[in-house]
Amino acid sequence: MSAHVRRLDPATANGIAAGEVIDRPVSVVKELLDNALDAGSSRIDIDLRNGGRSLIQVTDNGSGMSADDAVLAIQRFTTSKIRSLDDVTRLATLGFRGEALPSMAAVADVEIATRPPDASEGVVVRSSAEGETQVQPVGCPRGTRVCVRHLFARIPVRRNALKSVAREVKLMHELVAHYALAYPQVTFHVQHDGRRVLFAPAYADVLQCLPVMFGRDMAAQMLPVQWQSVDLTVYGAVSTPAVTRATRQRQYVWVNGRPIRNGLIGAAVARGYGALLSPGRYPLVALGVTLPPQFLDVNVHPRKTEISFVHERAVFAAVQEAVEMAVQRATMGDMPWEGNVGDTWAGYDEPASRVTEPSHPYGEQRPGLPSGAWQAMGQVGNTFIVASGPDGLVLLDQHAAHESLLYARLVAALEAGEELHEPLLLTLTPQQQQWFKTFHAIFPTLRLVLEDFGRDTVLVREVPSSLVDLITLGSLVEAVHEAQQRLGARATVEEAREQLSAALACRTAMRAGDVLTEAQVSGLVDTVSQHQLPFTCPHGRPTFVTLSLADLERRFLRLFPLDTSA
Repeated sequence: MSAHVRRLDPATANGIAAGEVIDRPVSVVKELLDNALDAGSSRIDIDLRNGGRSLIQVTDNGSGMSADDAVLAIQRFTTSKIRSLDDVTRLATLGFRGEALPSMAAVADVEIATRPPDASEGVVVRSSAEGETQVQPVGCPRGTRVCVRHLFARIPVRRNALKSVAREVKLMHELVAHYALAYPQVTFHVQHDGRRVLFAPAYADVLQCLPVMFGRDMAAQMLPVQWQSVDLTVYGAVSTPAVTRATRQRQYVWVNGRPIRNGLIGAAVARGYGALLSPGRYPLVALGVTLPPQFLDVNVHPRKTEISFVHERAVFAAVQEAVEMAVQRATMGDMPWEGNVGDTWAGYDEPASRVTEPSHPYGEQRPGLPSGAWQAMGQVGNTFIVASGPDGLVLLDQHAAHESLLYARLVAALEAGEELHEPLLLTLTPQQQQWFKTFHAIFPTLRLVLEDFGRDTVLVREVPSSLVDLITLGSLVEAVHEAQQRLGARATVEEAREQLSAALACRTAMRAGDVLTEAQVSGLVDTVSQHQLPFTCPHGRPTFVTLSLADLERRFLRLFPLDTSA
């Protein structure tokens, strides 16, 4: 016989409900940060002990609460943010459910000390996991201090499921860093066991926060993003294609000030880079999106870390275009805001060296660097080419450099078509025929002339002039297959053209391991010295590394007067 249905007692019901909102220390920090920011705080201090198990204390200088509000705040479904369900669609705050503090009180001992600016004294409210509440007046500064002690002490299973102290602290550090980027005008300070973990001072905008969050070297490689339409804004920064990571961990996104995880925006960022990203590599991202609250649904996740967009396509297109414009500006010249970093961070020294691209478009000869200014010195490991120049050494990846040059000519439509002496005869499988059909309209724009030559045969009569001696049956089929795999379901004609150009350049360029003649080595170096070469090949691999004379002098201790006779 089945058990009868019974109503749970309040303590049990609250403990179960708390599990939806509070599942680890970082959940507590998130909810308290939301409350502090909603209170208009300009400084937030976070003190942690034992990875948040023993203590999580969040102190702000916001508007504070009256005694009545403080007592009411630890009861379920009490909030100052909304009055009816319709208010959720117009939400301008981070919190709104009224579940955070009661959920904490159900699984830990909570103490709230608070004072509004117009009160002469504050109030301290203590609530334990047993449900007892104590209230008494106290002298305290304006704002609110919330102490959460002994988290999950009465729920051993939940407490034992927590990760190591170091892991929990790292999660909280990442969370606060996310908020610091979304709210650059607020100072954030995090301590763990008395040791500073993070200090993010207040700044005017997110660009000035980048050195703190990513480090000065990485911040120098970030590209500013600014895009705006009538009711949608995308702003922040993304890294150059040369700076990527194996995971999305350093990608921070916020919408209307709310830090979130969102696959749609991540995919739009990747699409903005196009073929410049290698598979499985992810750029650094610090992007904010602002749009009217009625176009969002923030009530789709218990911890409010995910949201749903009413017009997903519009948001996707906006983020893609914003990132695409930033990346394109970087390939055309130096970073527009690079010169301002020194003014913003006057207390820091400028990096000794910085990777930048010359401010000349593809195909244009560099002023002051005539042909032969770089002298080819030879090939290393049948993969790299060493050249000397007036400013030091240049190390080229022979495949990536050659691929980049071919891609530049193809994508810029600089090539004339050239008829092959012996046309290529391709016999295609049904699947391969579908691949070629995808790019049927693209082939002529790249000076590729293909003709049907039977039911399953294609004749290649003309190819771009730079590929005449390079293209083969296998490389063409492989290039079409690779480009077809990289295309999204809604790819535009231009995106398809770029992907095919990138694949053709990669499949026909000289390979790592190829033994080159002196003429080939010199020819590649001369060509590179006359043309703009980007940081990376179309698939994201670095094309060259430079060692300046200053770098060499440092390596050989020439900057130090060890031996004046030298």
